[in-house]
Amino acid sequence: MIRNILKMLFLGIGFLFFSNATVSADTQTGGFSNAIGSSQQAVVVRNLAQLQSAFSSNQHHIIVSGSIYGGNKPITFTFADKRWDNTTIEGQKGTNPSLVNIQLKFDGEMLPSNQSINNIVVKNITFNGIISDLQKLTGNDIKPGGSGVNYEGISLRRINNAWIDHNDFHDMSDDLFSISLQSDNVTVSNNRFWFSNQWLNMNPNPNWNWIGDWHDLATERLTMVVGANGGDSYMQGGHKMHVTMHDNYFGPNLKGRPLLRGYVHVYNNYFDNNTQPNGNNSAGFSQQQYNALQIGSGSYVLSENNSFYRTNNSHLIGLDKSGDAYKFLERNNVYNQVTGTNAKSNANSSEFSFPYHYNTLTGGNIQQQVTIHSGPFK
Repeated sequence: MIRNILKMLFLGIGFLFFSNATVSADTQTGGFSNAIGSSQQAVVVRNLAQLQSAFSSNQHHIIVSGSIYGGNKPITFTFADKRWDNTTIEGQKGTNPSLVNIQLKFDGEMLPSNQSINNIVVKNITFNGIISDLQKLTGNDIKPGGSGVNYEGISLRRINNAWIDHNDFHDMSDDLFSISLQSDNVTVSNNRFWFSNQWLNMNPNPNWNWIGDWHDLATERLTMVVGANGGDSYMQGGHKMHVTMHDNYFGPNLKGRPLLRGYVHVYNNYFDNNTQPNGNNSAGFSQQQYNALQIGSGSYVLSENNSFYRTNNSHLIGLDKSGDAYKFLERNNVYNQVTGTNAKSNANSSEFSFPYHYNTLTGGNIQQQVTIHSGPFK
C-alpha cells in the first residue's frame, strides 16, 4: 500500500496527508456502543478527489479537513463489506470540517445474515445539502434509484457497534440520519439536527419521489429513524436495534421524528421547536411540527431527563399497524410551552436495563449543557 501511495504522490495526485492523530480510545460513550474505530494511521483529505481516493484505497481512518463539496448532485460513499470493520471518519478540529451533498452509507445488508459491519466511529463533521442544488434536480435524479433519493448524512444498515458523536446534520432531502436493517449497539451523542429557515420557506418547492410516492421537498423536514419498519424493530426483528441517544440537540424547524422502533434509551436531549412553524408552505402543506419524538411498532423506549421547548405532540405513539406491541416509559422530562398531546407510559422501570453507566441532567441544565456542548468541536 505504501508503494502505491508514494506512486500517487510522485504523479502529483497528492491526496494523502498522514497524521499522527488517532481516534480516542474512550469507550465511555454513556450508551450501548463501546466503539473505538480505527487504530490505523490517519489520512487527511481536503477535497472530493482526495476523499474518493482514500475511500477507493480502503483507508480506515479518514480525517476531513475543511469543507468538501460533492457536486450539484448528492453522492454516496457506500461502505458495504467486512473490509470496513474498524473505521473512523472524523473532522479535523479548527477547520470547520463539512461534507456537503455527500452521504456516508455503512451498509452491511448484502452480507450473510449472521454478519454485520463492526466498530464504526463518525465524529466532528457537519453534513448538509445545498438547497439550490436540490431544487434543480429533475427526472431520474429524484425518482427511486436516482442520485437524489434517500439522501441523508449518515445511514447505518446492519451495523454493529457504532458511535456517532458531535456532528451537525441539517438541510437534507430525507431523514437527516437513519439506523436500520437490524443494526445494533449504536450510540448517538452530542449531535445537532435541524433545518434552516431557507429550507422551511423553500420556493420553488419541487416534488421528490422517494419510494414511489411524491412529496414536496420543503415538507420533508425529518430527523431520523431507528428501524425501517415494524419487521425491523426490536420486538419483531430478533431483539436487536439497541440504541442510545443522549445529549443531542433537535431543532429548529423539524417537522417530526425521531421515529423509534428499537430498544432505545433517550436521555439528556434538548428538543427545541422555538420557531413554531405554522400556516402552510408554498405547496399548501402544513408547516406545523407533527411530533417531537415518535414511539413506533415493536419498540422499547425509555425517555428520561429530556427538555421539550414549544414542541407539538412531544411524545406520540405512531404505529405501523394498529395493535402493534410497544413499551414506553417517560420520566423526569421537562416541558415548557408545549402543545398537542403527550403519550402516556405503558411500562415501568423494571422492564428496562442498560449495560452502561450514565449521568442525567436536570431542569434548565439540560437545555444549557446540550446547547453549549452539542455539534462539532470548534
